[in-house]
Amino acid sequence: MIKLKEKLAKKKKGSGLLLVMILVFFMITFIVTVGEFYRVHIMQQEIEMHLQRTVNCAVEYAMGDSYRQDKIVNLNVGLAKNKFYKFLGDDMGLDSYNRKYRDGKFIYRLNFTSVNGTSNPAVFTVKGYATARSLFSFLIGEIEIPFNISSTNFRMD
Repeated sequence: MIKLKEKLAKKKKGSGLLLVMILVFFMITFIVTVGEFYRVHIMQQEIEMHLQRTVNCAVEYAMGDSYRQDKIVNLNVGLAKNKFYKFLGDDMGLDSYNRKYRDGKFIYRLNFTSVNGTSNPAVFTVKGYATARSLFSFLIGEIEIPFNISSTNFRMD
């Protein structure tokens, strides 16, 4: 009986180290996963903020001013589309393929599924998704961040 206790005591040496290593691995994995979700959330907020500003600027530029005094809104949709694409390059810093780079490193690419508007009521809407690389790209590939932005800044008073 004493010999059995001695054998069991010898076998337990080092098993705590294995448990600590497993716990550290799971903690690091959890922290990296939370950090990646936070990074994607911040990227989504940045994309939506810049697109909202770009859509609003395009609508403001293409709005017929002569109609505002009569409380009639009239949007030149073609001009709004042209200004929208111009603002994408000028203000958001995208290249001709709608890719965003920061310090020479690829950040995301915007893919538009719909860019259209109506003249009365003056609404300009952009739908699509952004593709970006993930820290876990070896598991899931690229991530897609959907967006649906409509203009919000016209006044009739």
